[in-house]
Amino acid sequence: MDLDAKLRQLMPKVRGPLVEAISFILANSDEVPVRSMRELAKRANVPPVTLVRLAQRLGFGGFDEFREVYVDAFINGRGRNLGRATQLVSLAQEEGAIGFAAKFAERELEVQRQAIGGLKEKDLQAAVRALTHAERVFVIGRRPFFSAAYSLVYALRKARTDVHLLDTGGGLSLELDGPTGKDAFLGFTSYPYSRITLGLAKAARSKGATVIAVTDSENAPIAHVANHVFVTTVKSYAFPDSISGAQLIANILVALVVSKLGTGALECIRLNELEIRESGEYIVDSGGRRERRSAARRGSRRSAKRES
Repeated sequence: MDLDAKLRQLMPKVRGPLVEAISFILANSDEVPVRSMRELAKRANVPPVTLVRLAQRLGFGGFDEFREVYVDAFINGRGRNLGRATQLVSLAQEEGAIGFAAKFAERELEVQRQAIGGLKEKDLQAAVRALTHAERVFVIGRRPFFSAAYSLVYALRKARTDVHLLDTGGGLSLELDGPTGKDAFLGFTSYPYSRITLGLAKAARSKGATVIAVTDSENAPIAHVANHVFVTTVKSYAFPDSISGAQLIANILVALVVSKLGTGALECIRLNELEIRESGEYIVDSGGRRERRSAARRGSRRSAKRES
């Protein structure tokens, strides 16, 4: 982008926070369209007014005009999957399989660190209360986020039964069955944002349900609908996007809800485990178990003889 070139030309001419702001934007330009000015300033470790001054130094009336350049580039670059794949091919060739795996893992860990760093006690507790006390919980995650949505539903159903996955992965079962103010809706989405997820979130909110969003920006469309928003980046070496942060937030929510549900949840989990075992789902190596028990008994007899 021409704007990137202008930023590089400006850097030697400024000092202090402006240098930090320019460095951050050049290294994280894809975050500019999807994060608020305050969020970007926090990530760059500069005051928000620094971003306004930077935009003005470049001839813009304010930061919003500056951001529009990046928004347009982001929208026009919807074929970014090809660019991401090309980058991965190049990096894998340079680093080799093990070197690439190490870099990949570190990026995924950084995604999770950022997700944890963005959590707020008040919002987390409120979301957990909503999921704990709701009569029904509706969950959706389209495209890469289906796995995060599915795993949350799978785990939470073990502790409480009225948890519904609105997308089975094949585009089916999208019905939001008469949500009320006693229900909770949880949607996972990132840019380019799912129209289906947003539409269902709006429908749930219009009926008074508590809406929880896990997304990539406080400016995401679903964030303006949600009661509680959890932000996580999707930028890593994962293709096409990283869901590590979303998956981590999902796991945290499930664990906290189970702890709130208490003994009732423990009984549901016990019955669920018993049902799975009785269904024949698990492979049970009965011969191996008998052999291990026999070996343990032989060991106990040998110990007893030595002691005597």
